[in-house]
Amino acid sequence: MPKPELGPFEYAMGLFSVIIGLAVTDIAISFHRLMRSRREIRWHPLALAAAVYTLCTAVYMWCTAVYMWFDLWGVRNFEATRGFFFYLALVIQLVVMFLAAAASLPDEATGNLDLSKYYDENGRYFWSLLTLFQAGYTLDGIYFGWREFARAPPLAAVLLVTEMAAPMMVCFALVLFRRRVAHWVGLAVLFGLMAVHYGPARIG
Repeated sequence: MPKPELGPFEYAMGLFSVIIGLAVTDIAISFHRLMRSRREIRWHPLALAAAVYTLCTAVYMWCTAVYMWFDLWGVRNFEATRGFFFYLALVIQLVVMFLAAAASLPDEATGNLDLSKYYDENGRYFWSLLTLFQAGYTLDGIYFGWREFARAPPLAAVLLVTEMAAPMMVCFALVLFRRRVAHWVGLAVLFGLMAVHYGPARIG
């Protein structure tokens, strides 16, 4: 029997996979370079934790790990996903995600590289990109879930929207606050939100 033709959503997912794969690859290559020069690197756990979160954020778009694949697949039957502007907006979001992934670790690992200094100098740009990505992601969720919000009790609807917007708000807070303790707390909250929201997700 002939194989069924790919639907428009499955066809577009190929392009999304390429962009997501580039983001994951960039983080992996940057970390590889750091490991190759590990004796010359001044390591710092905060910079690595931010990179791990970015990897999970990128990989949550891929099947390797945690989240955007599940959400994208969940909206595959919506009529709105057939439109040009939906795909254009999604590609822009993924490019922003790639830029965040590229900024999470230094591209070069030569000389006396201090990851703590790199994080301090690069942090505002990095978290601004993640804020922008999460803002788009939140708007997508509200757009596709507004019917459920309308049917839910007002308090439940507010809680759902707050949960969806929480990663964006935390990322934005990390743009504003420079103290290390705020960044440690922020990253812990982001990982916690990811675990609570996407832990139960299953492929298939």
